[in-house]
Amino acid sequence: MKITLKQLTIFKAIHDNGQISKAAQQLHMSVPAVSMALKELEGSLGTRLFERSSNGLTTNDNGEVILPYANEMLSKGTQLEQMFAERNAVGGTIKIGSSKTAGNYILSRKIPQFKKSHPLVDIKLVINNSLTIEKMVSEKELDLGFVDAKPGLNNLKYEQWIKDKICLVTSCDNPILEQTITAELLSEQLWVLDSTMSVSRLRNTQLLRSAKININNELSMNTMGAIKRAIGTGIGVSVLPYLAVKEEIRRGEIVELELAGWDFQRKYWSISRNDEALSPLLEEFIRFCNA
Repeated sequence: MKITLKQLTIFKAIHDNGQISKAAQQLHMSVPAVSMALKELEGSLGTRLFERSSNGLTTNDNGEVILPYANEMLSKGTQLEQMFAERNAVGGTIKIGSSKTAGNYILSRKIPQFKKSHPLVDIKLVINNSLTIEKMVSEKELDLGFVDAKPGLNNLKYEQWIKDKICLVTSCDNPILEQTITAELLSEQLWVLDSTMSVSRLRNTQLLRSAKININNELSMNTMGAIKRAIGTGIGVSVLPYLAVKEEIRRGEIVELELAGWDFQRKYWSISRNDEALSPLLEEFIRFCNA
């Protein structure tokens, strides 16, 4: 039996894309070459790894068994590349995952700056909810994660990264700014909130309840950009991290509401795997993000 990293790379691409043609496009290979590599891998293992469905190709039970091993071996291959690249220059590939706020409002700015001073480094950023990023780091699909909740998986370690405050916000044109802000007044407003049942959404709802704010009228949207544009009409209020609204507050488009007793923060954490030491490149990236 002879299994190559190339075959595992192709297996992973088919798993991620669900179609051989899309995997070929991602890998810049021909469809016949991808099909042949999959056939050779299945021949070496003596079993099929995918089943066809209306949605394309999905891994069967055997494919699901192989997937974590493929992730680990591909991760080790990337580490070897990094190790030898770093002996000559700071270069290599790092795969970073982040929760939405940190990814959209911090890392999206930090990464180009890091790339400018480290042109040989290839950085891939995945933005998703914290639970998904945690799982991807745990399963070796990502080298490092930045999340807004401590990880619950035992094979992960974490360090506090930054703090951010949680803000009650509305448009500078909202008539409620002419009144004293109270929990009763806010309970009468239209609330524009995240539609996804994320950890952040659940925590924000708990914070509102702890402040005796009842959500009686709600509008749901699935991105913070949409929420900010909605309240920018002068109708509605929301609860958002300061990182997501500080530019709009600076420009005077959005106003932070002052409510007695409202003083809440959110912590963000960097996460990595317990059983692997961070490479010098990843350690340098963390130091850069902490600066």
